[in-house]
Amino acid sequence: MNIYIIAQDLDLCDQGEDRFFKLGRKLNSRGHDVTVFTVSGAVDLDLGKKKIGLVQKNGLKVIAFNVGRDPRRGGFKKLFACLKFARMTWRQGQRHPRPDLVIAASPPLTAVLSALKLTEYYRVPLVMEVRELWPGGNLCNGVLTKACQRMAQKAYEQAGRIIACRPEIAAAIKERLVEPDKVQVIEDRGDERLLIEKYEGAIEELTVKNKNSPHREEGK
Repeated sequence: MNIYIIAQDLDLCDQGEDRFFKLGRKLNSRGHDVTVFTVSGAVDLDLGKKKIGLVQKNGLKVIAFNVGRDPRRGGFKKLFACLKFARMTWRQGQRHPRPDLVIAASPPLTAVLSALKLTEYYRVPLVMEVRELWPGGNLCNGVLTKACQRMAQKAYEQAGRIIACRPEIAAAIKERLVEPDKVQVIEDRGDERLLIEKYEGAIEELTVKNKNSPHREEGK
């Protein structure tokens, strides 16, 4: 399969390898073609004035965007960076080979919304990983909070499978879903074998379900 992994906030290089890199590397070893969309800081890439870069990280093809990831950012500056990443991912996703599956992480939820647009465009399934419930109070308030909550609800409903990183996150999402059975907990306990095993099981189940769906249409 051709797989897109979309995540704006991956662990920085000096904080250990993000689980999506571990997953992508294992999927690559299984014969899948994996492309990671993230920000340049996640792969320690200095792009200077360039908007985008392409690198190889442990055998993975990484498309990195020159979008700031300063943790001190808040409010509209952070929202602007999130929207910029989502827009660039959407555009680049249309220029690369058609995926068979898209995996995306939230927060920020805007990264998942770009993934949703790509899955609708290509008519392929989405696996959504929720690492924290979003929106957070440091990003949105008032009218924006309600808009973000509607965005979250849309993402939960349209994702083919939702991976929650903690049981309490899964419980909160299930309360808002008509199909709570599609929510699964895969905690980050440092057990790479278990992480890969559970993720591969979820992916296989989702892709089989998608192929057998009577409403499935051929992708572009």
